[in-house]
Amino acid sequence: MEERIKGRKNYPTEEVDPHHFLDDDEIRNLIKSKDDINFTQKDFLELYNCVHCGECETEDERILLKQKYIEDGNTFEETEEMIEYFRKYRSPYPTNKMRIKRPEGIPPKSDTLFFMGCLSTIRIPRYTEHALKYLLNQKIDFTILEKEICCGWHLLASGLRSEFETCCNENIEIFRKYKRVICLCPACFYLFNTYLQPKLSPDIKFEYISEYIKPSKAKKEGKIGVQHLCQLMNRGMEGVEILVDKTLRKSGYEVINVPHWCCGGGTGWMGRKDIIESVARKRMSDFDREDIDFATTYCPSCWWILRRFSKLCKIKPKARDLFELLL
Repeated sequence: MEERIKGRKNYPTEEVDPHHFLDDDEIRNLIKSKDDINFTQKDFLELYNCVHCGECETEDERILLKQKYIEDGNTFEETEEMIEYFRKYRSPYPTNKMRIKRPEGIPPKSDTLFFMGCLSTIRIPRYTEHALKYLLNQKIDFTILEKEICCGWHLLASGLRSEFETCCNENIEIFRKYKRVICLCPACFYLFNTYLQPKLSPDIKFEYISEYIKPSKAKKEGKIGVQHLCQLMNRGMEGVEILVDKTLRKSGYEVINVPHWCCGGGTGWMGRKDIIESVARKRMSDFDREDIDFATTYCPSCWWILRRFSKLCKIKPKARDLFELLL
């Protein structure tokens, strides 16, 4: 595989923790023999050395091995907390209360639901408010829920299959009321299309918000580096990065080429936080350039990483989400 960034592995966790990295062939061999294996706590560092960027060919198999790890009676630091919060709040967090300020103009009813996601509504409300205002400015007819149920990605990616299926079943009942669901989070978008759509009417369509991105009417300026989305580009939506860059250029921005690499946020801030942080810091070094004014993205997880680690790493560009830049 050709390196996108010279001297760096394309697989982010192989780059930051090669000692515990399992390549595709090793994962396939483990899958073949998993019924004869009894995983122990020491297998955590290898099985969870993954941020689920989708770069490899064995993402589904890696999830199955995590499920086997949990089924074999093992755990990791956040497991009990995740299950507790799930049972109480249907959320990865100790609350399910949205922190967003609902903009005026969102109707109480619509055939289209804008599903924002728990990270978006609880941890990064301003990002989500920008997205809501952006859709309203585009005259998109949509409504939002008073309370959302997590899509369950953090549960699936952690090996907690039973809890994940509960999230799916409860969301299925909610989505039956709509003809279209626009997702703000690529993990939600992927999960809903993969696990929920087959159980719903084929008339219900799941879309990602990138389909609604258009050039700004007001002329913009500045040099931008974009963190594009592994969870779209590596899961069948190749070309979305071209659309976003083109939209920014038509809005007046100059897009600076920053070769694509994972930000580390694919599993959220859970699991092996050491590798998440190592990937995030390395990615911030790619944006720390004198010729970039703004570092941006259009994924909640990427934005959480970008906002947090751009400050910790004190990079030169200012972090601005895509919707704010286009408003």
